[in-house]
Amino acid sequence: MSAHSFRELLRHTALFRDLPEAVFEPLLEALDWIQLPGGRDLFLMGDEADALYVMLSGSLGAFRPDALGRLQQIGQIGPGETVGENALILDQPRGATVRALRDSELMRLPRSSFEDFVRGDPLAMLKMIRFSLKRQDGSNPNGKLNLPRTFALVPHAASAQARQFAQDLVDAAKGSGASILIDRSMAVGKTAAWFSEIEAAHRVVFYFADDHGSDWTALCLRQSDALILIADGDDAPSPWAALSAKSDKNTSRRPEHIVLRWPREIRSGQAAAWHKFKPTARIWHVRWDRDLLRLCRHLLGEATALVLSGGGARGFAHLGVVKALREATVPIDAVAGTSIGAIMGAGVAHEWGFDEMRERYHRTFVSSNPLGDYTLPLVSLVAGRRVSKRLRAEYGEIDIDDLPIPFFCVSANLSSGLAQVHKHGKLWRWLRASISIPGVLPPVLSGSEVYVDGGVINNLPVDVMAASHRGPIIGVDVGTERALTSRFDEFDLPPWWRLFGQSRRRERPGILNILLRSGMVNSGAAADIAASRSTLLLKPPLAAIEMLDWKAFDAAIEIGYRHAAEMLEKHGVAGLRRG
Repeated sequence: MSAHSFRELLRHTALFRDLPEAVFEPLLEALDWIQLPGGRDLFLMGDEADALYVMLSGSLGAFRPDALGRLQQIGQIGPGETVGENALILDQPRGATVRALRDSELMRLPRSSFEDFVRGDPLAMLKMIRFSLKRQDGSNPNGKLNLPRTFALVPHAASAQARQFAQDLVDAAKGSGASILIDRSMAVGKTAAWFSEIEAAHRVVFYFADDHGSDWTALCLRQSDALILIADGDDAPSPWAALSAKSDKNTSRRPEHIVLRWPREIRSGQAAAWHKFKPTARIWHVRWDRDLLRLCRHLLGEATALVLSGGGARGFAHLGVVKALREATVPIDAVAGTSIGAIMGAGVAHEWGFDEMRERYHRTFVSSNPLGDYTLPLVSLVAGRRVSKRLRAEYGEIDIDDLPIPFFCVSANLSSGLAQVHKHGKLWRWLRASISIPGVLPPVLSGSEVYVDGGVINNLPVDVMAASHRGPIIGVDVGTERALTSRFDEFDLPPWWRLFGQSRRRERPGILNILLRSGMVNSGAAADIAASRSTLLLKPPLAAIEMLDWKAFDAAIEIGYRHAAEMLEKHGVAGLRRG
């Protein structure tokens, strides 16, 4: 990096940008250049704070131990950011272990120089304290997320198709900024400065590694913020030789993506088989260009996610929302849902067209009552066999990993008292858990755990999506509008033989409606959280539709469609398209 470039980078660093020249110039002279290989620790949790650092190139990760003592990544530091200033300012031991996720270059400001600097400008110290407190408060001082900018493309086997896929991926990424593919032939004899210049000149850099352990593969892995493991979906799953050779001891500290290329439709069960070799990796299916573009949007933090709430028959409004989004050409790159929202979302993740979804859900919910198989109410009012049979008929035996669009659903784990996020396993089974309204449908029992409707804990899981998704999020809430009303005061029921003869009996909420609404009483508070984390929150006006009025199918769809179309016109869709 040239002296001018370094000076400009430091001037744009939040910690130093407001310093007067009289203080800034001596600070430049006090900085020492250091190089940190990928996998090497910069400092350990509990170490004495003896310096602060400015990132020039590369990527650092901050780690803390979990309850079992295993290091978990809690943050990432990229070029232009500072690290270690909190402990230095507060004169405390290091609060986390910081390790190079890849080969990195930094500038080091020793404690002695830092103290001289503070004595020369007390006002600067006040600004630094404010900056430090913002970081401790969890806010991002730079106002942006640290997304991976360099990727190692690691083929499972040598093939011309893998090389072509790498070029296609780079071409797809160019729509979001400058990108480049670096292979062995381009990098022969190049210095670390050359790599730094390439990365500074491009928004994203892809390094194409060998399919086996080699010096070039090791360099690709060291230079990368994340790994993209390329394989043919139809091949017999096996480990990646390039990683098995331990070319990079630090790969487990970085995000890993398994890309399965398909010449035709996705074969059920293959994703789960590949996942065994990399349990923490995300699975992506690529069949044609739209899948490649979706992958790029995810990698670059521009993917649009759709999160659908529970709400009984009001959930049919989700179909109208999806229709409006598709007509507005808003991409749906990830889907999640709770209860009826999970059912609708699974159809979106399956890439069913609007007409197909309408036909399937009308057949399942309207043509005959899915809650009609009443039973002796020892566990629930309904046996649940009819619902399970219909879910298996519509979704088959595919795994969640087999869906072309990433998907998860949420249930409530009554054994632990926590929300359970389902990203793997049989799709129909976990959809069945997500809609198990307590008292209405029997819970799903699995591995000594008891699962019921996710609306009990989290009816609109925008927060769950936001925890792992980088890009705009559209939340659709159909569950918080007023659902139960009564026209008279009453604190107990008359004897049963009078109850059936009274004209008032239709003015009382029925037991199914009471149980369904009781499982969603936290919807109001959850909606406030969802609103703060959603790029766009849609709340179709559905108060006139009862939660168990399956016959309101078409009316709910139309309300959802009109509301979404109006909101998209009002707020625009450009931000959703770009991410």
